[in-house]
Amino acid sequence: MKLLVSMHIFLGAVLLAIPNMTRREILFAVPVPPDFRQRAAGRHAINMFRLVVAAIVLVGIGALLLSPPQLIDTVQTVVIAGTLICAFLAYYWQYRTVTPYAVEIPRQRTASLTTAPDRLPWFVWLGGCPLAVLGAAALYLYFNWDRIPERYPVHWGFEGPNRWANRTIKGVYGELAFAAELCALLLILGIAAWYGARRSGSRPVILGGIIAIEFVMGCMFAVVAVQPVLGIPVWTIMLGTVAAIIPIIVVMASKMSQLREPLDPTPRECWKAGVIYYNPNDPVLFVEKRGGLGYTFNFGNRWSWVLIAGLAVVVASAVFVTS
Repeated sequence: MKLLVSMHIFLGAVLLAIPNMTRREILFAVPVPPDFRQRAAGRHAINMFRLVVAAIVLVGIGALLLSPPQLIDTVQTVVIAGTLICAFLAYYWQYRTVTPYAVEIPRQRTASLTTAPDRLPWFVWLGGCPLAVLGAAALYLYFNWDRIPERYPVHWGFEGPNRWANRTIKGVYGELAFAAELCALLLILGIAAWYGARRSGSRPVILGGIIAIEFVMGCMFAVVAVQPVLGIPVWTIMLGTVAAIIPIIVVMASKMSQLREPLDPTPRECWKAGVIYYNPNDPVLFVEKRGGLGYTFNFGNRWSWVLIAGLAVVVASAVFVTS
């Protein structure tokens, strides 16, 4: 129960930090003056959003603590879904509240003044490390095949294991195969974001963050795969993953907030609720999010649907490689 409550508190902390995950000229997906956050209207919008999120998180913690043990998995699902839905509604409420204070982003034409190729940063090669970690885990399992139990848990609820695997090729290596697909897709998305977005100081921040998250995911799946042999406590894997992701988010948010270059010149009328960007006349594949960290697709670019289809294929493959 302590772990469950801790995870919910972490979710709440991430949601509370959403107003700080964008550049200072963006608040609740609305372009605003740089000093708007310090004005009464800006402070009120942030405080109201956080008040709603904090109240929902506290209600969720109470529901978890009061839940009968036999219903804890169902209550957990309802609490998470309810928290996310309420947070989205609170966000949209403040989006509507802040919209009257919006300012226009200058639509500037940009051109490169250098003939140097647009090379990837040096650290992109680190994107292959998670695949190497997964390969090392696969080799470890191969050489320790006899130590793997005939039947072992691979998924846990808060009442204990709820999905099991057998010592077969598919059972042992299925999740590693899925993890390799996921890590490869993350790396492809990171490189596509580098070449598919406008040149800006945010590109190395986003690519570095994607590679860091890829590394965390690869290590997590590798540790889960060898857990039946080494007997690593599941709670340490979960908390270790959370502890690794927190500094990534903090560093990315800090670096994005420090950028002093012009905002991505995306027309306001092409944003749907400040979240979805659709502009067939914009040649870029990715644009800076107006709510949260990183980039979002330009859904008016047909290549965005190719990448989304790739993501759907990877997610769907989990049914075949892990079942």
